[in-house]
Amino acid sequence: MRSIKHLIGKLLWLGVLFLHCHNPAKAQSCSSNDSLRTCNLGGTHTLNYQSNSKEVPFTLRSRSAFSSRALAYYVELTPLSGSTYSLTADNGDILDISFTLNPSNSDAQLLTLNNLAGPFNGSSNDVNASLTLDIDDSKTPSSNRYSGSFQVTLEQYFLIFLVDSETVEFDIVLQVEPRIAIRNLGDINLSNSGISFGQAIEGQEDFCIGGIGFDRYTVNLSSGNGNTGGTGIQPFSLKGVNEKIAYSVGFSNTLNNNTFNSPNSQGDIPGSFTRQSDEACTIDNARVYISVAPSDWEQAGEPVYTDVLTITVSSQ
Repeated sequence: MRSIKHLIGKLLWLGVLFLHCHNPAKAQSCSSNDSLRTCNLGGTHTLNYQSNSKEVPFTLRSRSAFSSRALAYYVELTPLSGSTYSLTADNGDILDISFTLNPSNSDAQLLTLNNLAGPFNGSSNDVNASLTLDIDDSKTPSSNRYSGSFQVTLEQYFLIFLVDSETVEFDIVLQVEPRIAIRNLGDINLSNSGISFGQAIEGQEDFCIGGIGFDRYTVNLSSGNGNTGGTGIQPFSLKGVNEKIAYSVGFSNTLNNNTFNSPNSQGDIPGSFTRQSDEACTIDNARVYISVAPSDWEQAGEPVYTDVLTITVSSQ
């Protein structure tokens, strides 16, 4: 009995070069209140989702309006839209977040909605402080950019009486570097053992497509021996020593049925598909299907034919 072996699993890796340049120090931007103020908090702050540290550094001081004596203060953080601490993407996806205020001269405190945090130690001069952003990691981002607008209110009290306050508005932009994972993609071994004449030789391979920073993806299939990826006559071809055998290929983004999408003449699978997994890709969610028609394999004159089928997944 003749056997036909099909090899699949070539991975494409794209290298990205990053150029890091030293930026000149930015001029300090302070709120107007001289006795109760922040510097470099207002404006837009761009953070990276993949970074271990997501902090907004600034300076803060709280002293008497009539002297340089330090006065304790309280802080409230309010979203300018919505009723939660969250960031929203253009596609409507929402990431829940939390903020912790960490002045260098006081203990850090978690800021909670509709509550004054504090008291924090005052200072006669500007002291370093930071807002640390924490993201709910139970959800995988489906976009590469999220944003939100917030307002910080600083308040000084004498006993129970409000004596001074200051508000600062700022924006958070969270950038997510899109990354795609293709896992569990192995070889497909095809054989005519047990296949009767007039029947196609079929095979399939289940694998996982996942990632972060996108919600849909496209798929392209190319053949090392066919004209979709090589120089062959047929779109997809298995190659022996002197002969080639055509085969057809299909793709499905589900394992629940046997409906497959066929590529066009360039190897592109029509349409796009919803990302179903994160980068861990612990469960297979996609399938590639191979079929060799009876009219092709019945004429085979060699024992072994192979091809490398490249699956390229692109985020949208």
